[in-house]
Amino acid sequence: MSRCNRYALARDANEGPIVERIRLAGWFVLRLNGAGLPDLLCVRNGRVVFIEVKALKGGRMKPAQVELHAQLRAAGLTIAIATTPEEALAALDGTVVRTAQDVRAEKRRGAPKSLAELATSASHRSTNTRKP
Repeated sequence: MSRCNRYALARDANEGPIVERIRLAGWFVLRLNGAGLPDLLCVRNGRVVFIEVKALKGGRMKPAQVELHAQLRAAGLTIAIATTPEEALAALDGTVVRTAQDVRAEKRRGAPKSLAELATSASHRSTNTRKP
């Protein structure tokens, strides 16, 4: 029997509803495991988005996650943090993308109160480059 890191196998309770909503929106979702890896790989129409699911309260980024997220972004991939299905769908649409750096900053100054506040925050930019 192989020994596994028990923390790597743990999933946040809000991940199930997030995955369900993403799949209902027509995305293929693959759950990932590994040190620093985002929780979800989402694919639709040739577009790839990684989503890191964090608990509503107390979700923290580990140093390995922050480093890998930065490397994935530098490679041109979209990677976002989500705590609710609405945040995940906003990330998939490219309207609001919270990053590892945003989460760390929120911990220092206090978390935004709502998704609308995130959408209007100057630190959150749209990654959607498609024209309507």
